[in-house]
Amino acid sequence: MVLEQKQTLVTRSGASRVMAILDALASADPAVFPDGLSVADVARMLGREKSVVSRQLKSLLETGMVARRSSGRYELSWRLFALAVRAGDQRLTKLAAPLLLRLTETVRERTYLSVLSDGEVLTVLSEGSRRSIEAANWVGRTVPVHRSSSGMALLMDYEDKYILEMVRRGENGVSEREAREFLAQVHEARRRGYSVANRIFDPELLGIGAPVRDFTGRIHAAVNISGPAFRIEPHIQAFGGHLLSAVKALQASLCSDTRPGADPSDL
Repeated sequence: MVLEQKQTLVTRSGASRVMAILDALASADPAVFPDGLSVADVARMLGREKSVVSRQLKSLLETGMVARRSSGRYELSWRLFALAVRAGDQRLTKLAAPLLLRLTETVRERTYLSVLSDGEVLTVLSEGSRRSIEAANWVGRTVPVHRSSSGMALLMDYEDKYILEMVRRGENGVSEREAREFLAQVHEARRRGYSVANRIFDPELLGIGAPVRDFTGRIHAAVNISGPAFRIEPHIQAFGGHLLSAVKALQASLCSDTRPGADPSDL
């Protein structure tokens, strides 16, 4: 038992030292260190022996977590950034799942979590309303950005020129008038805080969407409510309020401190 405890402490200590090096590389001011950090720089920042830091950096280099320039200086690798993006996506879906369920139970319509993928809206998570008539489960499928409330929400921060270009190249047959109408709907969504796609994807469906922002303020995903227009249309404002509350809770979870021992129920 004592041996197991010692091994655990050693493992934690080793992981802490590795994280400290990664944090040092991540926090380096590019204006001061345009070519990355040297072993001496890292050792000085962490208050460690150069020989120890050198061994640790070499180990991280072998795993691909850091990269070394021709000058011999170190920086974070693209592999680490790729892993961070994947971890962020997993965290997003895990945190969104209970909130989608709660939102669906409140509005009694199907809800979705979507992201922008190659110029289209990709649904990554959905929660059914369990009603006999509801919108379809669209997980793993894509739709053009200009045909969904999620598309409007995902593009809220983009410049008008880029939005028009994306709409035009996204699907054959989109007229200039349709592209401009979509842009006007995005403008309205910005003012309102959420988007409304009334019968533009399906003549019988209405969707309401809102953007989900990460800790940097960048739009990372969108949550939307979709269902029969005859049921949702009389309650657009109320549903919009419920949607914004759910998104606010999701953003708080995404931006919260994830220190060990933190209780997610406190969010």
